[in-house]
Amino acid sequence: MTRIFRPAPPRRPVPRLHQIKSPLSRIAYALPEGAAHLLQLDHGRVRLRGATADDGPERSGPRLLWWAGGGGRELVAEAGARGMLLSIPAPSLLQALPVSPIGEQMQRTLSQDLELSPGAPWAASGLLEGFAREAAEAEAGAEIAASHYLSLLLLQLWRLARKDLVTPGGAPQGLSERFVLLAAQRARDHLPVGHYARELKVSRDRLGSAVKRATGLSPRAYLHRILLRDAAELLAHTGMPVSRVAFRLGFADPAYFTRFFKRETGQNPAAFRKSLRRTEAAAQTFAAWP
Repeated sequence: MTRIFRPAPPRRPVPRLHQIKSPLSRIAYALPEGAAHLLQLDHGRVRLRGATADDGPERSGPRLLWWAGGGGRELVAEAGARGMLLSIPAPSLLQALPVSPIGEQMQRTLSQDLELSPGAPWAASGLLEGFAREAAEAEAGAEIAASHYLSLLLLQLWRLARKDLVTPGGAPQGLSERFVLLAAQRARDHLPVGHYARELKVSRDRLGSAVKRATGLSPRAYLHRILLRDAAELLAHTGMPVSRVAFRLGFADPAYFTRFFKRETGQNPAAFRKSLRRTEAAAQTFAAWP
């Protein structure tokens, strides 16, 4: 009887926590591909380094830093630095986010790099310590507890980002970056540009100039681009009726959503979905050829 060897399935990557404990000399930590990275820097200085050169300014603690991706880069901690570095694989990150409109807002915010105000590390330290404790122990239910700590940590990070975005001087990002992050969270609310200007404590003209300089688009056009991107994703990857897609994106009237989509793309949503399916079917047919 022939025995068939069946290799064990690869282990699912899990979040990894590194303690940075005042090294006597400079030390580097690789940031793995396909993961996001959270650094609670309590003290000292760090810098991101690419494959051939430093690609970011030096940062001093206390500070909370989030990198949505970091593959191919290293975190270089100078002598005397202290903190915690948490690397979260993409599957673990998605699993930790709630399946709700707030979860979608969190995902859009956490898809971009964040640098939070100096007081932020203390707001997350207890959750990081709880995660580290559960991840290190073998008690019953430790994995479940660690996953809950991770969810709470991401929620706290999102809250801190929201707070910094609308606090003058709170976040070190420029005005355009603060608008981009705020727009990622609020585009589906269909707020006028003046509302964003008031939240960011600037005039509408100043906001328009900053966003145009950074993105090449007016604030209104940038908000429309977010809605179109989300609409295309829902139409392409879900079977939702067009009316439900409209409501999901904050449009009270599906007919208005259809006019908006056609004005911006030249196709109505149903036609866009049909053309996409024809393209996919053709690609599958060609792929089946010998």
